[in-house]
Order: sequence, then C-alpha cells, then structure tokens
Amino acid sequence: MSASETVTDARETARRFIDAFNERDVDSLQALAADDIELRRVRGDALRGRDGVRALVATAEELDIRLVPLRPANVDEHDGLVRVTQPVRELIGPDDIERRMELEVRDGRVASFAIRPRDED
Repeated sequence: MSASETVTDARETARRFIDAFNERDVDSLQALAADDIELRRVRGDALRGRDGVRALVATAEELDIRLVPLRPANVDEHDGLVRVTQPVRELIGPDDIERRMELEVRDGRVASFAIRPRDED
C-alpha cells in the first residue's frame, strides 16, 4: 500500500468512526474496531473491547456528546501502526470544546481511541 493510500484509508476510517459515534451505531463502531480496542478516557483509565464500545456509546448518549471534525486529519505511520490525529469540536449538550481525537489504526481497524485537549498553537 502506498503512503497516499495509507493516509486516505486512515482518514476515511476516522470519518466513519466519527459518523458511527455520532449516530450511536454500536454495530458499525464494533465493525471498525479491533477486538482488543482500547478506548482511553480523559481521567487516564480505559475501556476495552466490545463491552467498552457499548459503554462509550451509552455515555455519549447519556451526556449528548457529538464530535465535529474541524480540519483534515494528520496521519503518521510507523511499523504498521497508523496514528490519526483529528482536530474536533466536542459538543456536550449545549457546550462545545475544541479538542483532538486520536486513533491508532492497525490492519485497517481502530486499535485505540482517545479525546485529548487540543494542542496549543
């Protein structure tokens, strides 16, 4: 796979992940996720696997969280692991916070997901 295909595929995976998250589509998220996906929380712990995906969606539903991409994602590849950093606006009910979504993609599936504070310019 060429570098441009890797970037395109990773950006598409990130877009599909955000769409499924916003639609609360557990089946689509699980199809995009590696079996051992790690869903990292802001407080430092993590949810894992299929149960973790269900818990993530339940929390997003409960808190009315949505993710809105702000700019094209940055993609880096190293040793078969593709890292996608996507600037997003995290909508939480009536509030919004500028953040960054981080995905690690392995063999075409999301191996980890995190929402982090945005990088300072």
